[in-house]
Amino acid sequence: MITEEEIAQGFKEGIDCAMSTLYGISKSMGITREEAYRLAGCFGIGAMEGSLCGAVSAGFIAIGHKYGNTGPNQMDQKGLVMAKREEFVTWFRERFGDLTCPGVIKLDLRKSEDMKKAQETKILFTFCPKVCKESAEKVISLL
Repeated sequence: MITEEEIAQGFKEGIDCAMSTLYGISKSMGITREEAYRLAGCFGIGAMEGSLCGAVSAGFIAIGHKYGNTGPNQMDQKGLVMAKREEFVTWFRERFGDLTCPGVIKLDLRKSEDMKKAQETKILFTFCPKVCKESAEKVISLL
């Protein structure tokens, strides 16, 4: 399992929250680190739009990879993937209060003043790695 320290170091090197979280899940998915990074590459910092937290997006990728339907009229499979998704969403909201990046960290990293606060408080190297690690652990328990 990836550690909070490894996640924080990755942030310093350009690896974002979605990439770190999916890498933490990757062995359970049967994919490599490189594949995890590529799959999650557009989802960090709320898909770079301040929306869904990257750790949540990574969880959805992993849940879909394991349980997603692969064609039309697979309603049982669709129901299963949605149930697993909902279990993760419920847990995440209870644990971190929101599903969005700004809602979770109480800062909008697209705004320069909020990015400055994030740098001053080091939230990206303390709190965000915890979110990623715990999310990866929760998703693994669902797979």
